[in-house]
Amino acid sequence: MADFGLRPDGTRKGKGFLGELRRPDGRVSTELSIGIDFDGRERLIPSLVPTLNKDEIDYLLNTQPSPDMWKTSIGNMIMKKAVDHARKRMKEGRSAFVEEEEDIYDKINKKGK
Repeated sequence: MADFGLRPDGTRKGKGFLGELRRPDGRVSTELSIGIDFDGRERLIPSLVPTLNKDEIDYLLNTQPSPDMWKTSIGNMIMKKAVDHARKRMKEGRSAFVEEEEDIYDKINKKGK
């Protein structure tokens, strides 16, 4: 498995829900973690989730990270989708992030066919 580094909380990053996405600067993004207040405590969740459309993914890959990026209409929609996705997974007892043993890529590829 490739080494994607560490999240701000020190846990190891993975391939994410969408795989390795190339940024304009040549770097790769897989999760783009954001801190969210969930149930009275801050948690990290991925912003790159399967419910995003191409414009939203492009926005994340092409925008310099800052608190202001979430104040735009597209940033606000991305945040809502990321939170909804994380809440659903956590309600099912799973991590907000893709876990190594998940067969997520086969599911996404089959969905597209």
